[in-house]
Amino acid sequence: MSVLLGGCGGPMSALEPAGQGAADIAWITWAMLIGTGVFMLLMSAFWLHAVYRRDKRPLAIGTRFLLLGGGVVLPLIVITLLLVYGVRSGHSMLPIGEADLTVEVTAFQWYWEFEYPEVDGAQVVTTDELHLPVGQRIDFNILTADVIHSFWVPVLGGKVDAIPGRTNTLRLEPTHTGRFRGQCAEFCGALHAHMAFDVVVHEIEDFEDWLQEQAGAQR
Repeated sequence: MSVLLGGCGGPMSALEPAGQGAADIAWITWAMLIGTGVFMLLMSAFWLHAVYRRDKRPLAIGTRFLLLGGGVVLPLIVITLLLVYGVRSGHSMLPIGEADLTVEVTAFQWYWEFEYPEVDGAQVVTTDELHLPVGQRIDFNILTADVIHSFWVPVLGGKVDAIPGRTNTLRLEPTHTGRFRGQCAEFCGALHAHMAFDVVVHEIEDFEDWLQEQAGAQR
């Protein structure tokens, strides 16, 4: 079992979340998996009962009950719950209200460029390494310099495409410090697999120190 579950962890695992958006996604993933498993076990139990029971008379379950219960009521309840939760989770990754930090993200063939707010008149720009403060609402303005790419940090939240001529905004909120990994999730050419980047989530004070240090080095 430990071998089978080995792929559920690591710096790119959406099932080991380090952000609010990823936590919402992981929760609904586990809920759907467990719910489906329980449903399949129940159906298997009913089937075994029908096959091996001694009394072979038809079960006293009406056709109308099966059609309305299994074909209308049950799917309606499940789909409504999934829709409500999905809308709420997706809503949390929209740029609604003020953000604590805004990062400009530009995708190139074959690297990522991250531009932070100016510090004392100095512009801070990094390549293939994204630094973030923990516990902050961060807006990513995502664009591309060439073809379609897709910005994705699985442990933090959902992914958003970088589309030529358009800027898409994604809000993420890291909840744990550490070093993680992001990846272009849209095939963008021969070196697509190389479009990965490191993500370092700091404590807020450490992030401010890092930003000041980078600003001093880039003046």
